[in-house]
Amino acid sequence: MRSARNLYRINLTLAAVGALVVLAGIGVAVGRVDLAPGPIGRLLNDCGSFLLPHVTPAGVAIPSLGVLGAVVLARGLRSASRQIRGCHRFLRVIDVVGEHRVRETPVVLIAGSRVQAFCAGFVRPRVYVSRAAAERLGETELAAVVAHEAHHARRRDPLRLLLLAVLGDALFFLPALLRLRRRYATLTELAADEAAIAAVADASHLASALLQFGEAGVDDVVGVHPERVDHLLGGSPSWRLPVAALVGALMTLAGLIALVFAAAASSTAARTSLAQLAAQSCMLAMTAGPIIALAGLGVLGRRAMGRGR
Repeated sequence: MRSARNLYRINLTLAAVGALVVLAGIGVAVGRVDLAPGPIGRLLNDCGSFLLPHVTPAGVAIPSLGVLGAVVLARGLRSASRQIRGCHRFLRVIDVVGEHRVRETPVVLIAGSRVQAFCAGFVRPRVYVSRAAAERLGETELAAVVAHEAHHARRRDPLRLLLLAVLGDALFFLPALLRLRRRYATLTELAADEAAIAAVADASHLASALLQFGEAGVDDVVGVHPERVDHLLGGSPSWRLPVAALVGALMTLAGLIALVFAAAASSTAARTSLAQLAAQSCMLAMTAGPIIALAGLGVLGRRAMGRGR
């Protein structure tokens, strides 16, 4: 589905710009920090030079960019670690009972009385089908479900969604990324449905299988979403790019870029040691305002995204 590919590229482009701006900010901030310790007199002088009435745009920008970069890196690592560990824990606890082939597609059979089918794995994604699904679904219905999940595996959708989730969590000041990721996740399902229909040459088989999954209460795997039903009936996705959210993201990026240039272009910005930056309360006062403002924008954006679902 072309719309899914285009949305993925838009999402990655926006996130890449945000990440590059943050990295540039980290570089500027680190370049202004002298790692060598200094005497107490210099500590007081440096601290005083950052306070009013000596405050400068660069004096505010440098520590703010450093703190923002540290927050972004910490959030990104935390998000990636949490999701990767979650996937590994899930794959360890499922009870694999064998392997099977459905129209030449390798399938991992798992135990359980629930009708389940999913694609899991980041590096080597595989198709998993429960024994109950293999027994309850008809041959063509099962083939449609497997073709759906095989499309996810070929496209490495779990890895793509992981990347977008990590970028969205790390770049918290760009809430538009969350909405774009949610929409991309929906479009990947529609694209996989199209692949399944093409494999069995009839949408009714996939629709029948989805009904059985829905009756089994497995909405988190291949549940019956209204948009998927409309798509199976020949409807087209009606979602449009969130222009307001994208404009807000671009304005935020423009502000950060201006902050980076203000810090990099200044020839009078004070240099101080890393220990001094960490120890002085004036540094906390300088960085609190910009970071709180960005966090506030992120919270407001997330709430707006939630109301716009």
